[in-house]
Amino acid sequence: MADGPRVGLVVDEVDFPIEEGKVREFTLAVGDRANVTVPLTFATVAGHWRDQAAMVELLGLDLPRIVVGGSEWEYHAPVAVGDRLRGQRVVKAITERQGGRGPMTIIALETRLHRGDGQLSIVQRDTVIEVAA
Repeated sequence: MADGPRVGLVVDEVDFPIEEGKVREFTLAVGDRANVTVPLTFATVAGHWRDQAAMVELLGLDLPRIVVGGSEWEYHAPVAVGDRLRGQRVVKAITERQGGRGPMTIIALETRLHRGDGQLSIVQRDTVIEVAA
C-alpha cells in the first residue's frame, strides 16, 4: 500500500439533485407512506451518483479483498425537493491492523454534503477495509 492513498486525498466529487420522483420511490421502498419530507436516509442515494470502481482504482485497492466496514451520517440541515447536494469524498485516516488472516488496511472516508445555498446538510463517513490476500 506504499503507493496507495494518503490522508487528505480527494477521492471524488458528487453533485446530485433531490428529485421529487426519486424521493417518492425511496420513501415507498423504505415504507414511509406519509412521504411528507425528504427522509434523512435519502443521503444514501449519493452512492448511485459516484463511480465506485474509480474509487477502488484510485485508492489502489484489490476489489475481491474489500469489505465495507460501516457507514454513518450526521445531519446538520434539512434537505428539500429541488435542492442539490454537492460534496467531496476525502480520505480522513488510514490505519493498518493485524486481522485473523493477516494485515488489514482500514481507510476512513468523509463526504461533507452541502445544499445549493452552501449550507452544510449532511456529513457521511464510510470505512473501507482491505483484508489480507
